[in-house]
Amino acid sequence: MDNDSTRIEYLARIASLYYDQGRTQQEIAKEIGITRSAISRLLTEAREKGVVEIIVHYPWRTSSELEQALLEAFDLKAVRVLVRGQKSYEEMLQGLGVLAAQYLEGILHDGMIIGISWGTALYQMIRTLRPRSLPGAEVVQLIGATGSENVPTNGPELANLLSARLGCRCWHLHAPLIVYSEAGRDALMQDRSIREALQRASHADVALVGVGTTRSDLYSLVRSGYIDEEEARQVRADGAVGDVCAQHYSLTGRWLDIEINRRAVGIDLETLSKIDTVMGVAGSSWKGQAIFGALRGGHVNVLITDDQAAMKVLALNETVKTDAA
Repeated sequence: MDNDSTRIEYLARIASLYYDQGRTQQEIAKEIGITRSAISRLLTEAREKGVVEIIVHYPWRTSSELEQALLEAFDLKAVRVLVRGQKSYEEMLQGLGVLAAQYLEGILHDGMIIGISWGTALYQMIRTLRPRSLPGAEVVQLIGATGSENVPTNGPELANLLSARLGCRCWHLHAPLIVYSEAGRDALMQDRSIREALQRASHADVALVGVGTTRSDLYSLVRSGYIDEEEARQVRADGAVGDVCAQHYSLTGRWLDIEINRRAVGIDLETLSKIDTVMGVAGSSWKGQAIFGALRGGHVNVLITDDQAAMKVLALNETVKTDAA
């Protein structure tokens, strides 16, 4: 290293591998060709020289009152409700990521199979997780489609980041796996890697999903004319759980018989229902209806959300109970 700028670039590379990509110090040492203790010293130097800015976020408040109300209203294993206050939507997603990471770290063990869909809150969760070595664990994609390709919140990238964080194997469906007919989907199933990834997904101990939306301005299949508003209302009523289910399948997992077929390969709700822990992560009041559908349908049994969404969900539940009476 012959000058300061070159040194800073070198430190930034090491810091990016560790903090952004979730690589372990041992993995970085092997890649760079130096010892693990040297990597530790370089990370310390990066912090001291301001290459890395470590910001300590004090735990955001949670609402035990809303958590108890949701537990009483729905059949949930656990729920965490973030008190949002004046935080922006982006800051709220960071907070949900922290809460999701805390829950996941409490149940992680070597040998666990973790399925993951895609979403910004899940990306924030992975960034919060402490790097570790769980060589017997597995991470598997739950869906082959993505909301936006080549961004860190899509399915393949999240699966890669999570497996790197946990030091374990990753099973890929890749993205996107779009098919235009049921026959096309069956043809894809002839690919051994796809079949094996879906089989591993069906044996997942934990599924990590963002709770989807059927709001017309955000729901791509409505905007593109692949399903109409009536079909979207049915999806919403029965629960949109991320990209795992409703955006690409009927609620029983069967092919939707509509004029234009554009579907992605992945697990369906029936498979999802057999996974022991399905953690849904989503917040904001406009997600309330989709979260309510997911809870009412029993598609999510661990909920990480914020107080705005929680109050919307509880209000919708009261309305349904009143109408039923």
